[in-house]
Amino acid sequence: MTEIPECLACRTPMQRGFVVDEGYGTRKVAQWIEGEPETSLWSGVKTTGRMQIEIESWRCPACGFVANYALT
Repeated sequence: MTEIPECLACRTPMQRGFVVDEGYGTRKVAQWIEGEPETSLWSGVKTTGRMQIEIESWRCPACGFVANYALT
């Protein structure tokens, strides 16, 4: 996202950040995965063959509203 979004609640310019996805000994930026979650015995949830997009996260410094975007 190239523009700084305005808060949907109070119209203040938002601050960019990110949501961490922590695994066993790893940390990465959280991702949006297409479709309904399906349980996997080995990995917890199946993701193979699904669209995966890194999530952009924005927070309003005035009211604390958080918005997440999965842009292609």
